[in-house]
Amino acid sequence: LRAPLLCCCFQPANNNMVIAGNARGMVEVLNISTGIYPRGGSSILGGKVLSIACESSGRMFWAANDKGVIVSYRMEGAGGALSKLRRCVVGGPVSCLSWSPWLARHPALLVSAQDNSLYLFRITDREGTLLLKKRFDVLSTHQSVRSTFCPIMSFRRGVCVVSGSEDSCVYFLDIEGRADNPVVNKLQGHAAPVLGVSFSYDESLLATSDVTGLVIIWRRG
Repeated sequence: LRAPLLCCCFQPANNNMVIAGNARGMVEVLNISTGIYPRGGSSILGGKVLSIACESSGRMFWAANDKGVIVSYRMEGAGGALSKLRRCVVGGPVSCLSWSPWLARHPALLVSAQDNSLYLFRITDREGTLLLKKRFDVLSTHQSVRSTFCPIMSFRRGVCVVSGSEDSCVYFLDIEGRADNPVVNKLQGHAAPVLGVSFSYDESLLATSDVTGLVIIWRRG
């Protein structure tokens, strides 16, 4: 790629394949088993590519940059060739993308952007077209705040996402609840902007990290 790598992820269906984004706006596929960049496996997104998220089959993924541009891609066959599909723009640099099947009813993409926003998009078709469903206020203008879907989703208990914030708190937001009061829980243990959030598979543990390097492991009560 010949430029600083800013994000990467494994292709879910083939962990020999890695999708990476760099500081020159390039999205590229690499076979880490052979060290070969597949023919047709690169695309120019522009800006600095800050985040990538794949859907579970690995045939489609989204990449986003520091201009707020989100583009969907299709990976053709096993070779790794890329086709650019749909484009969407939000109001600030995109620091995190997170995909969820949402109980297979409405696949969704969660987008953390540095315009004090957490966006929830519904994926409307097989080309990865994004339709804005909700926007939440999350303090994020200078730091790369991240967010994620809670692993266990139940419409009887509420569908939640969790996000860091520059106000040093961790927020749980009910994306199916009232728009005027979406916060269902707030964790206060950090003394600096919270950047990283990551669940264990069964939601029994949550790891959060801040700009000072502090990592806190929260156990579900």
